[in-house]
Amino acid sequence: MKPSEKKPQTVYRIIDRDTGKPVGSYSRACSDEYDFSSVEGARHANFHGMFKDKQKYDIAKYRVIYELVDPHVDRGVKS
Repeated sequence: MKPSEKKPQTVYRIIDRDTGKPVGSYSRACSDEYDFSSVEGARHANFHGMFKDKQKYDIAKYRVIYELVDPHVDRGVKS
């Protein structure tokens, strides 16, 4: 039996205090990562430690909610 996939209920994002917008951290997957599993994970996301600057970056906590959009997406039934 396949183990159930654990979905995050809470994620943390780095916020630029000047703009109020989320800031991504470049990841090994060659893209920016925005969601982290802890405050510490977000603060230490950058190799150079730039997100440790609490004057420039804040950490925001988000609750992840899944919303059913279309239960018949594969049947060709339009909602």
